[in-house]
Amino acid sequence: MSLLLASAVIVPPTRVGAWSRPESPRVVAPADIFAYMDGAGELYLAYGLVRLEAYEYTAEREDPILLELYQLASSDDGYGLLSNDWGGEAVAFDAAGPAAPPRALYGAGLLRAWSGDLYLRVLATTETEASRAAVLELARAVVEGRPRPAPPALATALPETVAEAYRLRPDSITFLRSHLVLNSIYFLGTTNLLALSPATEAVAARYARDVGEPPARLRLLVVRYRTADAAREALGRFGSGYLQQPESPTAGVQKVEDGWLGYRLSGQRLVLVFEAPDEASAQAVIDQFRAVV
Repeated sequence: MSLLLASAVIVPPTRVGAWSRPESPRVVAPADIFAYMDGAGELYLAYGLVRLEAYEYTAEREDPILLELYQLASSDDGYGLLSNDWGGEAVAFDAAGPAAPPRALYGAGLLRAWSGDLYLRVLATTETEASRAAVLELARAVVEGRPRPAPPALATALPETVAEAYRLRPDSITFLRSHLVLNSIYFLGTTNLLALSPATEAVAARYARDVGEPPARLRLLVVRYRTADAAREALGRFGSGYLQQPESPTAGVQKVEDGWLGYRLSGQRLVLVFEAPDEASAQAVIDQFRAVV
């Protein structure tokens, strides 16, 4: 069986360097993801896993190379998986050079890449000069000729600066739909207070103010719901479950355990600021989102 993605059948190379693959992959359905891997299955389910195909490339005198092809519900989900970790060397598979944000990252024998509704991992059990070349060649062959959709609009719409002095850290941007992913970034609680689901889109990021002493940081979370009513209901649930006594049904700033928290309802979007060092910074950020965005 072959993986059908973006109207094209993906047939990985039979051989790369000294490594060759079996004729057929191991096919993993979403319901079987936990039998395939320990501990990380929730992450792929959170990004709309449709199907996984895995190939093990072997060679006589070399350790194996594993190719994993994750078909996802959308291109945004592919970006989301890559956005969970921007670490590594940016890799370009065409003459244009690495994209911003990068679409492929390599480090310590592992290459991760986003290619439309496909997320791929290529892992060399042992990193050598030969295995690195094979990993890169394999990934290049898989993504060659595939469409290159833009990142999620919500991620690219983040302001470069908030509250005048806080600048966006691009390596902190994470696109998500699941409260489990959000909790891995910033823990809100065991229940899904913001009603995140496959029907929602959210982007989290950190901002830094490098002037002043000490340098200050804050977190921004923007969630887009299907309707304004859904956004309003989510804020109500968050207010009663996290803030206990929200000051306003649409916008406000409150002191919480780890700093100042700000919130604003803006049409279908809910904007939240966490860990602001002072009330003025939190207020300035949510004021920046006063208009419907």
